Amino acid sequence: MDPQPRQERNEKDNDRDLSATEFSFKYTESGGITNRYLLISYNSKSNIITSSTDISGSNITEKKPTESDERELKEVIKETEFFKTRTDYPPEKEDETLVAYTLTMTVGANAHTSGWTDVSKDMPDIIIKIVNVIKKIVSKEKIV
Repeated sequence: MDPQPRQERNEKDNDRDLSATEFSFKYTESGGITNRYLLISYNSKSNIITSSTDISGSNITEKKPTESDERELKEVIKETEFFKTRTDYPPEKEDETLVAYTLTMTVGANAHTSGWTDVSKDMPDIIIKIVNVIKKIVSKEKIV
């Protein structure tokens, strides 16, 4: 019999050192006036950042992040409480010109997705912080 309830054990897993824990993320931007599309994903097992600007997935760029980039990703994931964010931050009203964003993160056996638009209210700073680190790395490495 497991002495700890599963939920408590999972929350503890999120806080431990990520160096031995497999983690991944998938970030997307889509829509807007120009109907843009961007996908950025990363998996610590393969240590590859993948990006695509084509919804069909035919325009793919793959690159290994530097050790410092990988460390920065792990740090921002470890220090934020992304798993406690809501799954949806809807706009006040739907509009076809809105850009929709999603971020899915998996750490060990735990996964969480959060979605928002460019006009969503009450967006937590931690989501913005994670996205800024992701964009900084892909920009610096010329992945997108």
